[in-house]
Amino acid sequence: MKATTTNRAWKQLCLLFAFLSYGAYGQNTSSCFSELSFKELNQKLQEIKKCLEVVSCQWTPYQNAEIFNRLSTLSDIIQKQQSAELLSLLPENCSAPAVPKDGGLLCVSTKNKIYCKPVCNAGYDFNFIRRSRLYEECSFATQHKWTTQFIGGNRLVDCSESHISVAGAPSAYFHEGKDCHKTKSNEPLVANITNIFKSELVKAGITQFIKSSGLLCG
Repeated sequence: MKATTTNRAWKQLCLLFAFLSYGAYGQNTSSCFSELSFKELNQKLQEIKKCLEVVSCQWTPYQNAEIFNRLSTLSDIIQKQQSAELLSLLPENCSAPAVPKDGGLLCVSTKNKIYCKPVCNAGYDFNFIRRSRLYEECSFATQHKWTTQFIGGNRLVDCSESHISVAGAPSAYFHEGKDCHKTKSNEPLVANITNIFKSELVKAGITQFIKSSGLLCG
C-alpha cells in the first residue's frame, strides 16, 4: 500500500513539474493556462505538498537537492513578477528599493511620489528605532533618492531575528503566523493593512490621490 501511495505521489509530482515547465517555457502557453485555472493549480500544489511529505524522506540527498533546484526555478518566475510589480509603482527617475529579506515593503504611489512602509515578519525587528518613522519616500523633493536611515543607497531597513519587536510602530509588523508571503496571498488582509497605511499617510499630511499600491515580499 505504501509503495502504491509513493508511486502515485511521485507521478503527480512529475506531472506537475512537467506542466509548470511547459507553461513557463513552452511555446503554447496560452493553451496550457486555458486548460488549468488558478484554483485548480493551487489545489494541485496543495496535493503535491502532501505528496512531498510522504516521498521526500525516501529520496537520496541528491534527489532532494534536484527537487529543491526545480522549485527554486519556479519561485524565481514568481519573483520576476514581483519585480515587474515594483517597477510599475515607481515614479520616473526613482530606483527600486531593496525589499528586506525577512519582511516586506508596503508601497503606495501618487502622481510623482512613492511611499514605502517597511514591515518585518513576526519574530523580527528593525535595527534602528523607527516608531515615528512609518515610511520612506522617493520623489522630486528627495532628488529622486530614497530617504533612509542608512547612508545613501536603496536599502531602507533590515529585519533581524528578535524575541521582541519594539523598534517600529505596532502596524510595522506582520501578524503572528502571517509573514509577508502569507499575508500577500490573503487579499482582504492586504486591503486592510493598505488602508491602515493610507490613513497613516493622511495623518502625516499626505493627501495626494493614490494611483496604485502593492505589497512586496523579501
